[in-house]
Amino acid sequence: MPLLYIIFAYYYLGLLLSCFLTGCLFVRKSWSLEYKLLVILSGLTLLAETGAYLYATLRIDGHWVHNLFAPVECVFILYILHRASMRPAIKRLNIVLLVILPAGIGVIYGLHPAVLRIGEFAALFYLFLELTAACSFLIDLVLNKSDTPVGRQPLFWMAAGMLFYCSIFSMELTVMSFIKKIPWQYSVSYAIVANTFMYTGFITCFICLHRANPASRGDSPTYPEVLRP
Repeated sequence: MPLLYIIFAYYYLGLLLSCFLTGCLFVRKSWSLEYKLLVILSGLTLLAETGAYLYATLRIDGHWVHNLFAPVECVFILYILHRASMRPAIKRLNIVLLVILPAGIGVIYGLHPAVLRIGEFAALFYLFLELTAACSFLIDLVLNKSDTPVGRQPLFWMAAGMLFYCSIFSMELTVMSFIKKIPWQYSVSYAIVANTFMYTGFITCFICLHRANPASRGDSPTYPEVLRP
């Protein structure tokens, strides 16, 4: 196994572990469901990626782990952003995306049933849904009349990280569809940058939420608008 791949794997798993531990450390009963789901998603991602890495160290094809986990991750992200959205039009859009997801999965795997192989078409489909949800949520925040600055809205950081994550991986997969034999070092480099954006956004979301929660610091139990379900 190449040294660069091992370094990336440990960096990536360390990033996921930091994200999950940060969420577990800061989580409170007062958090809205979407924030608790984000902590759960972080833990599931850590579990899935650890399993995929163990398969890789044993030289066993573990792509089925990613192929099975990717739609689960997509459902979590779409539902989290749906709950956090404020405008009815954005909420309806997210409902449409959630309805399209299983239909798209059925069509894609009906045409390309090899679940054990890397599913580029399925990955692009999930990335498109997640990118649409992230962009619509950011637009929702910008158009919101709230007195809370956008940068102090916790899920702004998640959505912003997802914007870069989805854009980078979409570009990579599109290039791979035209250039079949792209050097794996380029793929690793793309993955490092994309995942750093995404999970740093998750961590920043947890930290921002912790700072916005007076009860977590022993202050008054009056919660700011950002914690409203």
